[in-house]
Amino acid sequence: MPEVVTLGPWLRRFLSEHIVTERNLARNTRKSYRDTFSLLLPFVSRKVRKPVDRLVVRDLTSRHVLQFLTHLEEDRGCSARTRNQRLAAIRAFARFIGSRDPALVEWCGHIRAITSKKSMPPPVGWLTKAEMEAMLALPDRKTRRGRREYALLLFLYSTGARVSEATELKVRDLQIGRGNSGHDLATLHGKGGKTRQCPLWAETERVLADEILGRPLDDAVFVSRLGKPFTRFGVYRLIERYAAQMPELADRTITPHVIRHTTACHLVLAGVDINTIRAWLGHVSISTTNIYAEIDLTLKANAVALCEVGQSKPIRSWKEDKDLMSFLSAL
Repeated sequence: MPEVVTLGPWLRRFLSEHIVTERNLARNTRKSYRDTFSLLLPFVSRKVRKPVDRLVVRDLTSRHVLQFLTHLEEDRGCSARTRNQRLAAIRAFARFIGSRDPALVEWCGHIRAITSKKSMPPPVGWLTKAEMEAMLALPDRKTRRGRREYALLLFLYSTGARVSEATELKVRDLQIGRGNSGHDLATLHGKGGKTRQCPLWAETERVLADEILGRPLDDAVFVSRLGKPFTRFGVYRLIERYAAQMPELADRTITPHVIRHTTACHLVLAGVDINTIRAWLGHVSISTTNIYAEIDLTLKANAVALCEVGQSKPIRSWKEDKDLMSFLSAL
């Protein structure tokens, strides 16, 4: 069997070289692509009754891909959005092979012809200012653990950082204690290796200054009660734990991304222009940020009030306007 059509070498080049070096995709995107093929290859292996290491490119037919996507939705309970995400990884792999081997261009076309399923975007969840302040009041700041968790929650809220940006924040990324010489800043490392700087509130600066006091520059800013850097899973569990203590949030799912949405919505309510919010959150396109301009009922109600047609007052006849008649008579 010629090695050129064996699936393994192609997949190794795609995951180890193409999406890392050539496309410079974010680490989480690379993990998503990896997970896609970790699910797909055993599925195709069972269908063709062949070990994974003996699969060839043409074993990955469009029929098998469609069966795999159906398996994700029906057997694994995945949403249409997850299905489309997995399909995007498979199509990118097909494009990678088709652009390098003319003999497989037709195969590539069949895979890329599989269309995404239409899905409705999930509603944007966010917390009111009172709810966010109530969550920030929950950590026991008399304890070391409570102060650390309060610092993390306050940082997520004040910067709108993604959970990965918070867990990867190092002491050297903070520029605090400047006094009147400039703004206190946090340098966030976002998707695709992009970086941006966010100004810090005075309260955020104060609690972070206490957190990093005397610590090496390469240390993670946010560490757990075990003294190890917070993981994504750890931040999710932390927020779930505090949300569970708030009865008003009992029927809602609160995640780090909900706090990110909360930051954006509060900026909109404060009158910050949408392009500034785009830069604040690190969105590439302003169309991504526009969702925050549409979700608040208060803003919608105010907009309707500006356009509302009220009851028109009866207009007096010009003949009843005595001042006008006097003016005309005097001419």
